[in-house]
Amino acid sequence: MAKIPEKIDPIDATFEAVVDVVAPKVDNGKIKAPTPLPAFDMPDEIPVAIVKGKMSIAGVEIDCVVLADETRLISDRGVSKAMGTKRGGSHWLRKKEDGALNLPPYLSANSLRPFIPNDLIYILTHPVQYKATKSGAIGNGLLATAFPKVLRVWQEAYDAGALKPVQHHIGQQAKRLLEGLDEVAIVALIDEATGYQEIRRHDALQQILSAYVLPEHRPYLQSVPKEFFDELYRVYGWERRSDNRGPRYAGKLLRQLIYEQLPVPVLPQLDKENPTDSNYQRKRKHFQHLTVDVGKNHLQSQLAGVMALLRASPANNPSAFKTLFKRAYGEQMEFDLGED
Repeated sequence: MAKIPEKIDPIDATFEAVVDVVAPKVDNGKIKAPTPLPAFDMPDEIPVAIVKGKMSIAGVEIDCVVLADETRLISDRGVSKAMGTKRGGSHWLRKKEDGALNLPPYLSANSLRPFIPNDLIYILTHPVQYKATKSGAIGNGLLATAFPKVLRVWQEAYDAGALKPVQHHIGQQAKRLLEGLDEVAIVALIDEATGYQEIRRHDALQQILSAYVLPEHRPYLQSVPKEFFDELYRVYGWERRSDNRGPRYAGKLLRQLIYEQLPVPVLPQLDKENPTDSNYQRKRKHFQHLTVDVGKNHLQSQLAGVMALLRASPANNPSAFKTLFKRAYGEQMEFDLGED
């Protein structure tokens, strides 16, 4: 959520200096120029939308944006357009008269005031400023989750008979927009309209991959211990050969037992970074691409778990091992050991 100031920063000046500004001194009939106070800190840079789009509700298209901190916004003008409240000129500057609330044009009618809850008043009087583009003008945005609250104000005023005849169409429009719409739905609609849902999926995927897979190739490390293969040979009844090569589907079994148990996107990324050549050989071992602190630790943990199951299995009895593995890691393992 975009940050909203909760308090005014203290003035870094003496009491006398403040009094001098508020009530300047008079010297020989002339008003002395006040001592300037320290300048306030300039506000943070106006955020620029990272994505923007148009969401559709009840056949109405509404402009919306997402900021870098994931704040979803609808512009003041977008809200007004969606509801059919047309105001222009100085109304969009959000200037308030003496004693009047600084409300946006779409809720500034006096007949609506009794129906606006205090929490919504706070949101409306603290609009989020943003730019739709870097070179664009600064606009005021309504928090997307507050849009249903705005609609309910018009709906309640309409149902209570508090609206003027010329406002009835706005109350009716608010009721149409509210059908099937809630605060969760409005966020989902904006994410879909702007394409931000794909960015979120991509970011989540990249967080997993960055934790597990190194961007560069690591030097060779013997991450799969010899004892693991010894137990694998014993349980499956494979014969050791002088060239130290086991059955050609042993690698496929290792892939199923170990690498497929890592988070879903990791193995496809390893296959992409370490592809097979025309002879179905890889230049490096997959574990050479894993990060030390997360990826390699998970790999070693998986190896240790499978190793314990292998040791608990009788020799020449792969079926017993399969039963133990499925009990430990789930029924999804099919053990496809075809030799093709």
